[in-house]
Amino acid sequence: MPRGSGRAMPLPPSNALSSAAAQGGPRVPELPRRVPYRTLGVSVLIFGLIAGFVGGLTAWNDSVPGERRIAPGMELEVGRGVYYEPAPKWKLDTARSRTGSTSAIFHGANRFSIRVQEWRGGPDGPLLRQRARMERGQRLALEDEPEPFKTRSGLRGMTFGYAGPSMAGRYWQVTDTARQLVIQVDFHSVPEGAENSLDEAEAMVDSLRMEPRP
Repeated sequence: MPRGSGRAMPLPPSNALSSAAAQGGPRVPELPRRVPYRTLGVSVLIFGLIAGFVGGLTAWNDSVPGERRIAPGMELEVGRGVYYEPAPKWKLDTARSRTGSTSAIFHGANRFSIRVQEWRGGPDGPLLRQRARMERGQRLALEDEPEPFKTRSGLRGMTFGYAGPSMAGRYWQVTDTARQLVIQVDFHSVPEGAENSLDEAEAMVDSLRMEPRP
């Protein structure tokens, strides 16, 4: 082609390229085929890493103390000079206990907690508030009228039972207007188990005592 003509040289037809290759002419390079990824080894590695991570979390969680054994006959201090004796085989729930205000223990599905807090008012205020919270907020069925009770150390208060679809229990309250303190005790379990453990809960309430005022 003469230089400067401005005309492009036409490409040979594809069949001409194929014929040239068949006759030993210059071969047209083929596009590389896609190499399949080796996913099995990568999957095994990822699975191993996940399993190790989850296993490490489980081991760490198991090492964190969420419960603590209680020596037989040992008294626990709730706070503000209030003590009680847990029933045998019950364990301290360290996650729900608070030094100086709350002691929570458990045995299987049974839960027992004592809370001590300041209260400036009459003896019925906390009781009425607790009944309203259970009835309206938790949708629990309450006994019609609270009953009086007395511990062997002389503490007096009121108690009532309650029940719901997934739990049943009993609530006790002692109000010391002179010390401006209220002691709230709650025991609950699954409906079929609450009645069997109520005697232990009542015995723990009966062990409640308050240190004399200095």
